[in-house]
Amino acid sequence: MQKSAKETLCLELKQAVPKYVEKVQYLTQHNNQFDYYQEIPIEKLIKTTKISHKSIEIADGILQNEFFFLGNLEKIQFGTEIDWNYQHSNAANTYQLYIQTLNVISYLCDAFVETKETIYLYKAYTLLLDWILYIKTDKHENLYKWVDHTVANRTLNIIYFFNLSKNEINIDESIIADILIQHGHFLYDDKNYVKNNHGIMVDRSLLVLSVFLNNHDESPRWFEKAKLRVRDAFLRDFSFQGVHLENSPAYHKMVKTMFEKIQGFLIEHNLTLGDDISEKLKMTKNYLKYILKPNGYLPTIGDTALSKLNVKKTFKSFHDSEAGITIMQSKNKNDLDSTWLSFICGYGSKTHKHRDDLSINLYYKGEDILVDSGQYNYDLYDKYRQYILSPQSHSTIIQKNKNYKIKPPHENKELIKTVNYSSNSLYDYVKGIHKGYDGFSLERSIIFFKPDIILIYDKVISNEVRIFQQNFNLAPHIEVLSKNREKVVCNSSNSKIVFKQFIKTGQVQQFNGDRETPRAVISEKFGKIIDNTQIVFSTKGSNVKFLTAILLDKGEKKLENVSVNEDNDVLTINIKGQKYSLVI
Repeated sequence: MQKSAKETLCLELKQAVPKYVEKVQYLTQHNNQFDYYQEIPIEKLIKTTKISHKSIEIADGILQNEFFFLGNLEKIQFGTEIDWNYQHSNAANTYQLYIQTLNVISYLCDAFVETKETIYLYKAYTLLLDWILYIKTDKHENLYKWVDHTVANRTLNIIYFFNLSKNEINIDESIIADILIQHGHFLYDDKNYVKNNHGIMVDRSLLVLSVFLNNHDESPRWFEKAKLRVRDAFLRDFSFQGVHLENSPAYHKMVKTMFEKIQGFLIEHNLTLGDDISEKLKMTKNYLKYILKPNGYLPTIGDTALSKLNVKKTFKSFHDSEAGITIMQSKNKNDLDSTWLSFICGYGSKTHKHRDDLSINLYYKGEDILVDSGQYNYDLYDKYRQYILSPQSHSTIIQKNKNYKIKPPHENKELIKTVNYSSNSLYDYVKGIHKGYDGFSLERSIIFFKPDIILIYDKVISNEVRIFQQNFNLAPHIEVLSKNREKVVCNSSNSKIVFKQFIKTGQVQQFNGDRETPRAVISEKFGKIIDNTQIVFSTKGSNVKFLTAILLDKGEKKLENVSVNEDNDVLTINIKGQKYSLVI
C-alpha cells in the first residue's frame, strides 16, 4: 500500500475508534480498572505468530480486510464489514476457529514491531472492538466463539496488542481489562478444559495472563491451577521416552515447543514448571532426530502436513511401545540415500489417531516409497477426512471395506500393541498384534535386512471367511511397471522397487487417484488433495497369511528364497548364500 493511501486509512481508522469505543462502553459494565497489570517486554511474550519477511505483506492485506490465518489456509477477502460467522465451503470448522482466535491482531502487531507505523495498531484496535461488539450482540450459534483453542489464542493476542499499544495510541484500558478477565474465568474453569494439546494451550495462556495481571485478585489462583494442570499434562501426554502421545509428529513438535516456551516464559519471571520437566523436555528433542526422514521432512503420519525441520538427523533405530511407534533405519554414506522405515501399532491417546495400526512408511535413496495419507482437515464428516482416517488409506493389512473403533487407550492397550522388537547391525525386527476388529485378529511381523530387503509376515485368524487385503500406499511419483499375483514391479526416479509374494494370493489390484469414491489420494498440505497409486493383494479365507518382500534395487538379487513354517512361525531366509532362521 502506498504511503498516501496508508495515511488516509490510518486517519479513517483513528476517527472510527471513538465510535466503536462508545458502542462497546454502552455494553460493558466498567467494573474493571486496568491498574494491576505487569508490563511484559515484547521479546519475552508468548505469541501466536512469528515475525517473518511476509509479516508486512500479511498485515497490509488485513488492513484491506483480507484475512490471513495460517500458511496452508486460503486468504479470505471480506468487504467493509467482517463476517465473524463466516462459513468456508471447505473445512468450515477450521476457518471459523481461526477467525475467532483473532490471530489477525497478532499479525498486525508484528507489522508494527517491524515498521513502527501506528496504522497497524489502529486496525488491530478496531478489529478487536468490532469483535467485542459482535460477541456481545450476536445471536448465532457459533461453537467457536468460546472454546478452548480460540480463547487461549485470543488471550495471547490481546495481551500482545495491549503491551504494544498502551504507549502508542489512545485505548480504553477498562475495555481490555473486562475482556481479558472474562477470558481468564473461562480458561480457569475445568468444564472448559480438555486433556489434550488444547488443554496445554489453555494453561499456557492462563499462566501468561496470571503473570500479566499480577495484582489482580484472581491471578494467584489462576497461576496455581494452570501450573498444576500443565505439569500433569506433560507427564500424561509424553511417553517415558519423550514421545508425544497424540499420534502425529507435527503435534510432537508443536507441543514440545509450547512447553519450551512456557518454561522459558516462567524462568524469565523467576518461576518454573520444575526441574523434572526441564530434564524430560530434553528427551522430547531427541525423538525428532529419529522420526525425521533422511531428507529432513517429517513423515505425514497422523495429522501431519509435509514440513521440513532444521534438526540434526540420527540414524539409529528407535522403538517406543507406549507411543506405538518404531523407526528402523540404515545409514548410507550419503545421508540422503539412507533407508528409513516406520511401523505403527498401538497408541496412548485417541487425539489425532488414524486407523493406521500395523501400517508402514518407507523412504529410500532420497525418495518416499510408501507414504501415509496426511491430514487434509478436521471436519469429521468430510468424505476425504473419513477416507484419510480409514485403514484403506494406509499401508497395512485390512478386511475389505472394514473399519475399527478407536477406543480409549486403556480399552485397547492389550488388543493393539507392539509385542516384540530387536535391532542389530544386520537387521531390525518388530511385531505387532491387532485385535481391535470384531470377529478377527491380525498380526504383522517386519524384518528389515539393512539396507534394501524388507520382509513382511501377516497372519489373520477369523471366525468366518472374509476377504483380507495387503494395502500398499505408494508415493505419488511411484510408477507401476508390471503386476501379477506374485510380483509387482515399480519404478521411481532413483530406484526399482519389487513387491514379491511367497504365499499364493487371490488377486492383485491397482487403484489410481479416485477423488469421487475417494481412494488412492493423499494430503500433504491442509485442504489439498493429490492423487497417488495403491497396490492391493487380496486373499479370501478365515486363516490367511501373507509373506511379502519389498526389495529395493540390489535387494531383489540378494534375496534368494524365503519360507515360513506355518506350524511354529519360523521364517527361513536365504540372502546371498547365507541362511537365517527367525521365530516371528
